[in-house]
Amino acid sequence: MNFSVRPYELKDLFGIAEIEKECFEHPWSYDSFCMEYADKHKHYFVAESEDGKLMGYGGFAHVEDEAHIMNIAVSAPYRRSGAGTEIMKAILDKARSLDIVAVTLEVDNSNEAAIALYEKTGFVSAGLRPHYYGWDKPARIYWYYFDRKQP
Repeated sequence: MNFSVRPYELKDLFGIAEIEKECFEHPWSYDSFCMEYADKHKHYFVAESEDGKLMGYGGFAHVEDEAHIMNIAVSAPYRRSGAGTEIMKAILDKARSLDIVAVTLEVDNSNEAAIALYEKTGFVSAGLRPHYYGWDKPARIYWYYFDRKQP
């Protein structure tokens, strides 16, 4: 499947919110994505099919010399297309261009597909946050270091 990854635009926010609703139990609202778009410290990317359909999105918050990945999601029909990997590459390239030294994220400990993506792209598990996604749902914490040194 042919697709491209690019920085998101205002016109993408509705489609991003729809993917969010499809992919997450407690999705962010369209208004939340509007606030993200207005924040100059947030950087998001979308994967778009050659026929113009949004396949997925992902982005991060730039905080000091770190990036915190806020969300990354791929719509069900486009999973296993490479879209998630390419979005992650765009995120890491942008973070590197901003002289960020490390990238972090939390992921539901039971989300095997996301965990596989993060580990494939060089993220290292750094422990669990109990109850992050609910009483019985811990989050796995991941870090990516551009210099490849571990803490």
